[in-house]
Amino acid sequence: MRDGGKRVKDNLKRIEKSPCSVKITPVPEFITCPKCGGEIELWSDEDLTACLFCGHRVFKKEKIIH
Repeated sequence: MRDGGKRVKDNLKRIEKSPCSVKITPVPEFITCPKCGGEIELWSDEDLTACLFCGHRVFKKEKIIH
């Protein structure tokens, strides 16, 4: 019976591994600043960035609007 319990625990360990534990490498996306027209680098794992030229803060959702 102890071996059966161990097998169950081993199976649970395998099942517990989440697909979310897989690391995804962020990638840059280059967008145009809606204020000054400068090129802004917005990474896929970021929701907010700032223009290096004018300091305007750009949200990921904002790039869709402009």
